[in-house]
Amino acid sequence: MSEASPTRRGPYAKTAERRVEIIDSATAVFSEHGYRGGSLRQIAKDLGLSLTTVMHHFPTKVSLLAAVLEQEDAADTDFAVRSRRDGFVPSILGIVERNIRRRELVRMFSIVSAEATHPGHEAHDWLRRRYAAVTADYRDLIAHDRTLGRITSDVDPEVLAGLVVTGWEGIQIRWLADGTDPVAAMAALLDALLRPAPASA
Repeated sequence: MSEASPTRRGPYAKTAERRVEIIDSATAVFSEHGYRGGSLRQIAKDLGLSLTTVMHHFPTKVSLLAAVLEQEDAADTDFAVRSRRDGFVPSILGIVERNIRRRELVRMFSIVSAEATHPGHEAHDWLRRRYAAVTADYRDLIAHDRTLGRITSDVDPEVLAGLVVTGWEGIQIRWLADGTDPVAAMAALLDALLRPAPASA
């Protein structure tokens, strides 16, 4: 039994490794060529795989883009830790500053999220889950900061979290469209919504 176990796990490990390889290649291709310009065929070619193999793991380009965006989110593993330590507002502004260096990925998220608002879209459920998870995280962190006196707004943290998410997405689109400074815009939005307490001297 002990000798057979690694054999059973082998295919699963190989599948996981292959998915990571495809996601990494897709990140590079989409970043260079954009969502519209990048293709599953190009990703397969870069990896020396057949298109069929890529589509076995990710049947559509949208499903692969969703995986790319999820991996990017997962890379920021200590956001909650930073927020509890340094405060929600500076931590959110840190994400905004990071996203300035990921312009194409932000553009791709804006495209797929707009398309996925249609209930029949294949990424619709993914988008709803993502909004629910991010809003819940932000709600808890806002409530934590209010307990510590960092945030003075008395509005329901759930409502504030939803407004932060919605406002940031609108700011992203303005930044992509006309270059509006996203850090300054987000700082103003957070100040108006959350009413951060003045930093102690």
